[in-house]
Amino acid sequence: MPLHLPGPPADLPDRVMTKLHAFADGAKFTTPALREARKDHLSLSAPHQVFTMGLDDVAAGGGLDRARPVGWRFLIQEDGHPVASAETTQGPDGTDEVSHFNEGPFVGATDQAMTAVRTLPQLQATGFDLRLLRIPSVYMMALWLHSPDADMLVPLAPSPIGKEGKPVPVAEFFAELAELARQAQPPA
Repeated sequence: MPLHLPGPPADLPDRVMTKLHAFADGAKFTTPALREARKDHLSLSAPHQVFTMGLDDVAAGGGLDRARPVGWRFLIQEDGHPVASAETTQGPDGTDEVSHFNEGPFVGATDQAMTAVRTLPQLQATGFDLRLLRIPSVYMMALWLHSPDADMLVPLAPSPIGKEGKPVPVAEFFAELAELARQAQPPA
């Protein structure tokens, strides 16, 4: 079974593209790739839901059960090459709104990790939904490969625990992060 890219809310990709084009038309991009991109060559790919966890969740030994959905993320491609990402968050009225565009290191790392995980034997046997797990307090982002029977996490570069682009068992991932989280917490 292939890597499954879950479908975002029906009109969300159109709304993201509308905002992307409006920014391009208004010359509002300050980052180089999007500022120089030709808007008619831009497209969205790899929709995936974004989940987040706090430092307290990790330090207390929490796992994926503590992850909260916060929005959607798309890779923005120019002529088939990833140049940025677009993220949404839920607005006060419950609809998803574009929150930001990003050209940071996690864009290329996401594309590279997705390419690598498509060859995993586990993926062929079970199939997984693509998600993203973000733990901002320790600058951690990981692809979250989810299925009803199993989960795997793939840290994105740069990762505070290393292992970039490699599947890591959930227990091992959180054990290493818990130690970092405890070190990062201020003394009581």
